[in-house]
Amino acid sequence: MNSIQYFDSIAEKWNVIRSDYFEERLKYKILSITNIKDKVVADLGCGTDFVSLALVNEASIVFSVDNSSNMLKQLRANALDKNYKNLYLIKSSLDSLSLFDESVDVVFINMALHHIKDAKKAISEMHRVLKKDGVVIISDVMEHNGEWAREEMFDEWLGFSNKQIENWLGEAGFNNIQIENTDLSCKGYSSKGEFTETGIFIAKATKK
Repeated sequence: MNSIQYFDSIAEKWNVIRSDYFEERLKYKILSITNIKDKVVADLGCGTDFVSLALVNEASIVFSVDNSSNMLKQLRANALDKNYKNLYLIKSSLDSLSLFDESVDVVFINMALHHIKDAKKAISEMHRVLKKDGVVIISDVMEHNGEWAREEMFDEWLGFSNKQIENWLGEAGFNNIQIENTDLSCKGYSSKGEFTETGIFIAKATKK
């Protein structure tokens, strides 16, 4: 099984699984960082709705991007009764985005960067699709030693250091880089009962 197959297999249960890993409060922290009113927004690694359905009431267009077909199907099902006209689901890898150059005002990527093998390239792709003065917001886990996550959750990275994220954003061409180590944490148990808890950071940067 690979990462895509893993997320395809748990899509229907993802909202319950995800709620055990991190608090709903993370969503409101993310959304409070920048103004999305009437803007074109992309939610990368969108999963089943955590950020996307919180964006649609303010943004003019929301591109929900994921490489798991079943996650996108579940998002569509979760949004169906709301009849949103501004929500567009896109199946795409995150290190080679199926979005045009300079087409988006704000990019969100929540708890997905650590699943991307070439995370640095993914950040360069975020820069490519953003308009001038566009904003990227990355929320993810700080460095940890929970090796079991590589095998059981197909994590490519055991979190990131602030310096790593700052360097990648800078090298991609972003400026005004701000990184907050929040008071929130991400926690989980392996199938063998190993427990891992690590902090969550939120990084914000602007395209020059």
